[in-house]
Amino acid sequence: MKEKKAQTAGLARLQKWCGVRDRTEREVREKMREVLAKMATPPSTSRAEAWSEDWMTALREDHYVDDARCAESYTRVHHEDKSWGPLKIKAGLASRGVGGKEADRAIQAIPEDQWQASANRLLARREDELEANQNRVIRWLMQRGFPQRMVWTALDHVTKTARREAGGDS
Repeated sequence: MKEKKAQTAGLARLQKWCGVRDRTEREVREKMREVLAKMATPPSTSRAEAWSEDWMTALREDHYVDDARCAESYTRVHHEDKSWGPLKIKAGLASRGVGGKEADRAIQAIPEDQWQASANRLLARREDELEANQNRVIRWLMQRGFPQRMVWTALDHVTKTARREAGGDS
């Protein structure tokens, strides 16, 4: 009876934790180890493994854990809110345990022209630094996760826009 109660309490704790935001399977497995270790009377290793599999099955069936949804959410949020490029987002997904195909699918869900528009917008914000510190600004944009071709395209765009504006002032 106590054991069943502990198992149910552990699952409830994981459901609450997963309800806060999308989680990957790897993150959930790490949290399971924490939950099992913090139990008043930790179960035996074989019982802990069985509980973990039962919990994971229940979490998947109740749609608490979905790597694809997590990858899409992570990609969208980090692109829109943090202006990260596709390379940095892919690295972030890999660090959370999302496989290459899932990460690629999530990144490709955002059209190439949106990635380019983000790079253009970021570079335009630092346009005043370009003349004195062009290499530094380019490195900064690449560290934000944009591929080299996007950085050069953004540089061309910002340069052309600046020339057009300067020409229009005369």
